[in-house]
Amino acid sequence: MQKSILQPEAFAGISPADAYRTIFKNQHGRTIYLSLEINSTQCTITDCFYTDRGGGRSEANHSKSRPLKLTTTELPIYELLNVIEAQLDKKFYGVELVQNSTCDMTLNEYLNYHESLTRTKYHFLIMEGSGDTVNGLPSKLRTRLKNKLHRSIYLELEYYKDGSGVVKQCFYYDRSYLRSDLKVTPPSLISCFFPYTREGILNLVNKEICCNFTHIIITDGTEGIDLDSNTIPICGSI
Repeated sequence: MQKSILQPEAFAGISPADAYRTIFKNQHGRTIYLSLEINSTQCTITDCFYTDRGGGRSEANHSKSRPLKLTTTELPIYELLNVIEAQLDKKFYGVELVQNSTCDMTLNEYLNYHESLTRTKYHFLIMEGSGDTVNGLPSKLRTRLKNKLHRSIYLELEYYKDGSGVVKQCFYYDRSYLRSDLKVTPPSLISCFFPYTREGILNLVNKEICCNFTHIIITDGTEGIDLDSNTIPICGSI
């Protein structure tokens, strides 16, 4: 069972004991910031937005990133978990109100704090390798992954020359793209060539395909991973 932990936030004019916030991932892999005010038996959702979308930390961008299904902002406390499940796609079985050092943080400090906690975890980019070995890597690499926006992406890399690699293929294959057999490249991918090293590959994938991998695991295709007939992503935000 999962329990939501809400941490107090010092809103202007509101006692810190009555204002709380938390960050969690819903069942679709989206990361959500939620803040609310508790007053006796009533609860008011004061802010709610996705934190895994780019665009900075301004209020305008928060407005653009708010979940469209969230239509209830004032409710009895006993209805809070039902609203989170129905409108934010996350089922919790209880709520724990805690007070700690985060209550004195600004919103940006609080978001950065949670991002730093995420960065301490291991996120493995699993790739199938083949061909000759170059710089300690197979000359051909490919994978199916889901990025932080929960988009399914096929990626194929190959060694080019002079220590550089080239992006052979990179395209979405989820939703209508898979049904229509369309190969649409993520618009954030702007580099064709990159340093053919583990660090170079991680920088390419993380910065231009919106991922958060920390390490690379390479298989030789004999580990039971079939990228051709099985389109299920093997790594990322699954």
